[in-house]
Amino acid sequence: MLDRRTFLKIGGVGIAGVVLVPLLDGCEQHTVTPLTAPELVPFLTPQAQLFVQHGGEGSIPTWAMPDIKQDEWKLEIGRQLGATFSNNLTITFADLMQAKADGAEITFLKTMQCILESPLRVSATGYTGNAYWTGIPLKYFLDKAGIDYNLNRRILLYGADKPSDGSRQFGFINNLTVDRIINGESQGLFPPILAYAMNGEPLTREHGFPVRLIVHEMYGFSNVKWLVRASATQAPQDTGTYQLEGYTERVIQASSRGTSVREGVSIPRGETVIRGFAISGHAAIATVEISIDGGPFTPATITPLAEIQDQESLPPSIQQLSKGTAYPYQGVWTPWTFRWDAPGGTHTIAIRATDAAGNTQPDPDDSISDGQNGVVRYKVTVS
Repeated sequence: MLDRRTFLKIGGVGIAGVVLVPLLDGCEQHTVTPLTAPELVPFLTPQAQLFVQHGGEGSIPTWAMPDIKQDEWKLEIGRQLGATFSNNLTITFADLMQAKADGAEITFLKTMQCILESPLRVSATGYTGNAYWTGIPLKYFLDKAGIDYNLNRRILLYGADKPSDGSRQFGFINNLTVDRIINGESQGLFPPILAYAMNGEPLTREHGFPVRLIVHEMYGFSNVKWLVRASATQAPQDTGTYQLEGYTERVIQASSRGTSVREGVSIPRGETVIRGFAISGHAAIATVEISIDGGPFTPATITPLAEIQDQESLPPSIQQLSKGTAYPYQGVWTPWTFRWDAPGGTHTIAIRATDAAGNTQPDPDDSISDGQNGVVRYKVTVS
């Protein structure tokens, strides 16, 4: 079985579909149906269909998924000095509901994507899904705990998914910089939230019930599930479970996928509509381009927001809607279509996305430690 370090080493010389299969025990445990025909992918991913990310499963020996009752959940907030934790405040789910009653609740769209996402997956969306998430800003309670933002540099975040052998107190660990927490909104980002709902429904156990962290622009591993401790520290180190495995980038890189095509799929001859999505955590998607058989890249059509709203019920409480954020949205997948008069034979379809900050997909992928975001190519048969 390949571990992540081995995968990172071989990633620079090519990524084959067979390489990804063993990694599913460390990144995702879910059943997917091989794509044999074009699929219409909804803008919102139902919770039951969102991939299940257990980052600790492949990184922590004897990892176990916690089963926390809502009325037993607690989050300790304090300060870390070396190995010593000093608790300033403990909150419960009732405190979250009181904050909601006080008007602190927010809801925003955010696409969840595993950093190990690959175009060579066997389902239409692979290890990516889109939803609106609801919760209370983490900063709301950090303020109540008296966290000194001038003194501390990071907030360490601990999940309850500890090993079954009792070898450690916590499971999956990550962190956020204080700067991201207090200045993110000035950069057009939504605040990290203590989320308790996805698409208007309570989280399921697999997705972090009762409370998980949701960070607008970041890969899945930064969205710690079953969150039970937030600890301020002066330490500058980027501490975390995945960081120890070699993953250096948190923000979702500009990338794109086809949802109606994949490697080896058959397409009918004649006019066809290629569908897919693009995303970037750095900025909104600006363009998606398609190349056929090495020809020039031609712009695809980004699906208008009005068309999405005709197909999906998006509540007006979603921050992107209530604030009038310009569409496409940063950190949210952008659906696109491309019309192609497909001639018979074998063809290669290349897909490239660029965001509004000028970030585009490298060709070839320069490093998979920041996600597999190279220009996507699918070889298809037209008959």
